[in-house]
Amino acid sequence: MDLCEPQEYVEFLRAYPEQTQNLARKLRNRLVELLPDCIEVVWDATNTVGTAYGFTEKNRDAFLHLPTYTSYVNLGFNHGVDLHDSEKRLKGTGSKIRHLRLTDVSDLDDPYVQDLIRQAHETAVRSDQPVQPRTVVRVMEGPKRRPRPS
Repeated sequence: MDLCEPQEYVEFLRAYPEQTQNLARKLRNRLVELLPDCIEVVWDATNTVGTAYGFTEKNRDAFLHLPTYTSYVNLGFNHGVDLHDSEKRLKGTGSKIRHLRLTDVSDLDDPYVQDLIRQAHETAVRSDQPVQPRTVVRVMEGPKRRPRPS
């Protein structure tokens, strides 16, 4: 998939430490390289900035998301409980979502992680229409909780 980095994403990340911004941007770019044609949603939520990937624009249909936190980035699997995770690497206690903490872009090159991504992609909700790859930007209402300056 070939999607340019949205300027809004770069702007939303400015509140984070430079090292975290760089990690998030590199991870996003690498993930976009790995994924098939799909829709990217960039979101500026209350407690994080991130991207999500799916075959429709509906949040509930995303199969992966990449939220940024103060010193790390997660790779979230929206239906992670349904993935085959023989090594029990996925974390989380919710009814659906599981995640991996990423600290380096090379984490996405791990064959085990790539298999989890493949599984998520294969089981994703799809539209009847062909996907036109694009980026959608969403800004959530309300106050933002961002990292505190060190």
